[in-house]
Amino acid sequence: CHLVLGELGSAVQYFNKCMESTASVCLDRRTTIEAAEGLQQAKRVADFTSCASILLEKRTPDGASDALVPIANALLISSCSDKLLQMKAEALFMIRRYKEVIELCDNTLQTAERNIVSEGIGGTTNVDRLGSTHHALIVWRWNMISKSHFYLGNLEKSLNILEKLQQVEYNYNENQEECRESPAFLVATISELLRYKNAGNEAVREGKYMEAVEQYTAALSRNVDSRPFAAICFCNRAAANQALVQIADAIADCSLAMALDENYTKAVSRRATLHEMIRDYGQAASDLQRLISILVKQSDKTKTPETSADRASSRKELKQSRQRLSLMEEKSKEGIPLDFFLIMGVKTTDTAADIKKSYRKAALRHHPDKAAQILVRSESEGPWLKEILEEVHKGADRLFKMIGEAYSVLSDPTKRSDYELEEEIRKARASRESYRSRKAAEASSPPYQTSASRRYWRDSGRTYRNTPSWW
Repeated sequence: CHLVLGELGSAVQYFNKCMESTASVCLDRRTTIEAAEGLQQAKRVADFTSCASILLEKRTPDGASDALVPIANALLISSCSDKLLQMKAEALFMIRRYKEVIELCDNTLQTAERNIVSEGIGGTTNVDRLGSTHHALIVWRWNMISKSHFYLGNLEKSLNILEKLQQVEYNYNENQEECRESPAFLVATISELLRYKNAGNEAVREGKYMEAVEQYTAALSRNVDSRPFAAICFCNRAAANQALVQIADAIADCSLAMALDENYTKAVSRRATLHEMIRDYGQAASDLQRLISILVKQSDKTKTPETSADRASSRKELKQSRQRLSLMEEKSKEGIPLDFFLIMGVKTTDTAADIKKSYRKAALRHHPDKAAQILVRSESEGPWLKEILEEVHKGADRLFKMIGEAYSVLSDPTKRSDYELEEEIRKARASRESYRSRKAAEASSPPYQTSASRRYWRDSGRTYRNTPSWW
């Protein structure tokens, strides 16, 4: 029993007693062999544990991944060792397998509690030691679960567990020192992040988009360690910037959200919409291809039974994305120039000085070398952070070049004049084509459908600027 629980000192002590008793007490050969094998297994567990400890001390993803092998071998012998289970949870946490950490902690808590109760009933363990052991096995599990939920973006769940952990710690030790890892500190941090995010959402609902941008920025400036949460804040800030017609800022925020959470469909869909707004149809098509790929993968991976409404919603979203992709691919063949005024965030009536001022601001904000500064504050994450920074730099470089192209045209009087003339011709042509299509539709429709048709064409003429979507 001691060996299964990972209590190697006690296990070795009893195995040795058994071996020593062979000379004075007549023990059958089987018992002696079992005792000898027990000593060998205890040594193997000790060796595996020592090896895993050395690997975990490196505090690197590779070290943690390698440590899982000796830990698994040790658990084959000491399957209920709380020390080994904690080491496994820490290793899984280091390599960002947070869902497995939560599952491990949840599944082993009741077994661990039963084991210490059995120890108290069957042995002479004092009550104080039992209380200390019970406290320890709860604390490390709840701590790992709360941190895993935080990094998964489930801040409300993390906060709920931390508040319970805080109460347990207070009851056990009222004089605990408050540090970065203490429940009290983490509760305050998460509460602050949620407060900023909720304030931003409320500002959006009230149409106070500038205030919303400030609230989301405040949340991001406090902490970006929870990637999914940070991705939501970036995407929500992109929506607010879109409403403020700051399209370059919105595209940059979507790119940051996508780098932090590669499967964040709302960020991908929004960036496709933003690229469509500035008439970058090729990039919009690329975003939609990525969106469709994510939706298909999510549909294939879904294990939980979906309701008919969920299935219908998924099919509808996928169908709409494919329709949008087809349209963007057709548009990209037309060779329509980018909307440089929208990219620069200026009006057609703005002067050369206004455009120069806007360019300086945009160029400074969206320079590729500065695009990921807000993420570098995060603690070292090894290769994962490097991949994120590379993705952000790639998107920022493209946006920066687009801003430069817009400025080169709008800052040159001759180029700007030619561009504006081309825009007028294009709009006039589009207006004529729209008029012909509307007339053709009305002519082919029965009289009672004419008014509905007019309403449709009038509604379809609204721009994305006036109808942003929120979540």
